[in-house]
Amino acid sequence: MALSNMNFSNHEEKEEFIQGVFSSISNQYDLMNTVLSFNQDKFWRKFAIKRLRTRPNDRLLDVACGTGMLTIEALRRQPTAHVEALDFNQAMLNKGVQRFSEAGVLDRVHPVQGDAMDLPYEDNSFDGAMSAFALRNVPDVETVLREMYRVVKRGRRVVTLELAKPTDPLFKKAYYAYFEKILPVLGRFSRDNSAYSWLPESLRRYPHQSKIQELYTKIGFQDATYYELSGGIVAVHVGIVGE
Repeated sequence: MALSNMNFSNHEEKEEFIQGVFSSISNQYDLMNTVLSFNQDKFWRKFAIKRLRTRPNDRLLDVACGTGMLTIEALRRQPTAHVEALDFNQAMLNKGVQRFSEAGVLDRVHPVQGDAMDLPYEDNSFDGAMSAFALRNVPDVETVLREMYRVVKRGRRVVTLELAKPTDPLFKKAYYAYFEKILPVLGRFSRDNSAYSWLPESLRRYPHQSKIQELYTKIGFQDATYYELSGGIVAVHVGIVGE
């Protein structure tokens, strides 16, 4: 069945599929992000971390940390912080540990294999939580955001960075065309070409950024807002855990 026609009958089916996707592309993931973002991904991460408003000695959570680039940016901005870097895919987490070691921050990171849908932490455990390019791939976005809300202390922030849907019709058309032309080329260098087909498909299925903001508000985040970057290619959502 064509990927565009794929329907997951339950959360477990999607989890199994996504496990395979990221196990396949873990070694090319960072390069893929750079190519698909027009080399803007570093700027996006810096923008997102700035909105987290970290403080010295904060304990932070990176949900679905992938190869750890958002964690590294957080520690670059706040060198005294400590980060729980959680991901459910061991291949991606292993790549993240390599990145942490290369960046000299491994002593300030605790890598954890775990489920974003059921975070293995007590309520009010963290001074902030963040996530990048993960929400499109989870079985249920609201559940993950509720879990992030639960484990963050009152008055502190949750920030998520994700691909978005450009508003301008012409730009949106050009952006999707870019996905369709570049991804197949990248897929030729992967063991699993379907992994690269999933990325544009996941964006098509993902709600508009305004709908994600509505989820933030529904959950109880205060001052929920979002920022569209690079013509609306990505959106950074910010919410404050209610007092």
